[in-house]
Amino acid sequence: MKKTTAILYLAICATPVMAQVPDKPQSKAPAFNSAAATQAKPTADIREKLIELAMKNPALKAAAAERQKAIGEVKKAGASWLDYVVGSVNFNEISLKQVNTNQYGQLYYPLWNVGVNVPLGSFGKNAQSVKVARSHVDYMTAKQEEMERKIRALIQIKYQDYLTKKEMLGLQSELTEDEYTAFSQAEQKFLTGAITYDVYSASSKSYNNELVKKLTLERDLEVVKLEIEEIIGVKIDDVLAGKY
Repeated sequence: MKKTTAILYLAICATPVMAQVPDKPQSKAPAFNSAAATQAKPTADIREKLIELAMKNPALKAAAAERQKAIGEVKKAGASWLDYVVGSVNFNEISLKQVNTNQYGQLYYPLWNVGVNVPLGSFGKNAQSVKVARSHVDYMTAKQEEMERKIRALIQIKYQDYLTKKEMLGLQSELTEDEYTAFSQAEQKFLTGAITYDVYSASSKSYNNELVKKLTLERDLEVVKLEIEEIIGVKIDDVLAGKY
């Protein structure tokens, strides 16, 4: 009898570290209910709000600024023909009325001189400059629209990833709960000698595997949340709570 007790004691002491798991909280972890968690606000409303916030992304603001700059270049190119117009004013004894014109009779002397200096090829260059500037505006407009579409699609994809990860985490949490319950029962049976060490070890491994999956999904969910927040510039939890 003493020999049997000693063998059982050695088996318990020889249990691998892998089987030692942290104590589980007494209260059961709340199960994830994606329908309840995400319906604080209708999903469609949340999507529209996320898109609205995404449209304020700094990258889009920079694209809009570049487009405005291109529009300014068109105006600048269109007004460049004014550089060829030359105006001057004659300041002399007659224009300043320092000479008695009655003494010499009526004298005509131009007060203003306006001339146009047109280099060869200037009109062609001006027209080409305007054309190039307008093409650049078209390019920047298309680039801005493309960026808006990409960000609009990206934020919706990320939000769908968020919903999927959250649903998966809820399901995985339930599986982990079940495995923990089975492991706890196996642990008690092993201590009383009702099951072998191999059975106990298998239960421990199964629980640990499900726990790792749960932790991985928790990490993935947090990463998706951070990616969404990078796009919209605010906390996703605040959007879900209706603060925006």
